[in-house]
Amino acid sequence: MRRLAFVVPRYGPEVLGGAETFARHLAEHLPGDEFEVTVLTTCARDLVTWHNEYPAGESRVGGLRVWRFPVDHHRRDAHLFQRLTDRANRGEPLSLEEQSVWLENAAHSPALYHHIAYHGDDYDLLILLPYLFGTTIYASTIWPDKSLICPCLHDEAYAYFANVRAMLHSVRGLMFISAPEQILAENKLGIYHPAARLVGVGLDPFEANGQRFRHKFGLSGPLLLYAGRLDPSKNVLELISHFIAYRRAHPDRSLKLVLAGSGPLSLPGHPDLVPLGFLADQDLKDAYAAATLFCQPSLVESFSLVLMEAWLAGTPALVHGHCPVTRYHVSQSNGGLYFASAAEFAAALDWFLDHPHARAQMGKLGRAYVEHRFNWPEILERLAQAIDFWSLPQGLQQKPGTSGQFCGEANESQP
Repeated sequence: MRRLAFVVPRYGPEVLGGAETFARHLAEHLPGDEFEVTVLTTCARDLVTWHNEYPAGESRVGGLRVWRFPVDHHRRDAHLFQRLTDRANRGEPLSLEEQSVWLENAAHSPALYHHIAYHGDDYDLLILLPYLFGTTIYASTIWPDKSLICPCLHDEAYAYFANVRAMLHSVRGLMFISAPEQILAENKLGIYHPAARLVGVGLDPFEANGQRFRHKFGLSGPLLLYAGRLDPSKNVLELISHFIAYRRAHPDRSLKLVLAGSGPLSLPGHPDLVPLGFLADQDLKDAYAAATLFCQPSLVESFSLVLMEAWLAGTPALVHGHCPVTRYHVSQSNGGLYFASAAEFAAALDWFLDHPHARAQMGKLGRAYVEHRFNWPEILERLAQAIDFWSLPQGLQQKPGTSGQFCGEANESQP
């Protein structure tokens, strides 16, 4: 039995976040006769407030043992952290000292670090994700020889911080979930880790009923769906702006933008904007099936689970052309189109609405892509091989550049 600990900042079916959802699904799919899995996380649910909403201590979630530890708010200057975050997001460079201050004032759980320090021998490997949270960066320094980082990298300011790059170089291994993510790490960040592996993400097929969704929420006609955090960092404002401009220019078209998710973003009032908030799991699956088209406008994705889930429901996609990951998936699958301006967004909507047969074919191609490349048996086999590799003495592991690919993807040039 391999003893694995997943170290994530937040955990649970109520948590809205792609990396956290991936961690939960992966932990739950690992075969119990081969792996003893424990989840180490905080008591927080919201990544803005980091309030301790869950009780501390041991619980069971999805059949797994979960240990929760409180976030320490006493030594954290949340306002200073936010000011530095805003500067980084605006593209302003932060000095090395400011990068350290940013990390020191991120959300931390000393109780979590204490547990890892004193119980590290209880685990063969620690799988920590995603890269940009204090819990990952601090915890990975405690047992670096046992720590595997699944970074879920985006091409954003934090990825270039000195403490982040030092972490990615110093741990036991790296686990990438898409080829463009690995390309980003190697070609832009210069992270050529000798124990990097490209594993991917698994998804389960599901049953969905689009008519049930439309009836429940009183919706009819063509629907453009967005699912995820309502957050400026996910480029939702651009999506809404492009959509409103499209509706203004095409008053004769019948089209609504359905927004499934929650977050800090204040939405404008518009008769064709339909904010539904956080949806239950089955309602979200039904929403994918009900949608005429799914839009993923984000520029900062390392995989995009919601894109894959939409394709599993047979719904074609419209993604942002400046996001290497989602554009890569669309180019590989032929499951949709991409846009890089308001004019291209409008042209894509016109094409999808005017070509229902081709639209349906794109949805089928997207589903075939997910079923072929991201089914759980193949992903778990890759992960098992990677864990065997990471468990070898480091002197017996292969040199950089000879490992880490699957299906030849990491060798393909970025589209």
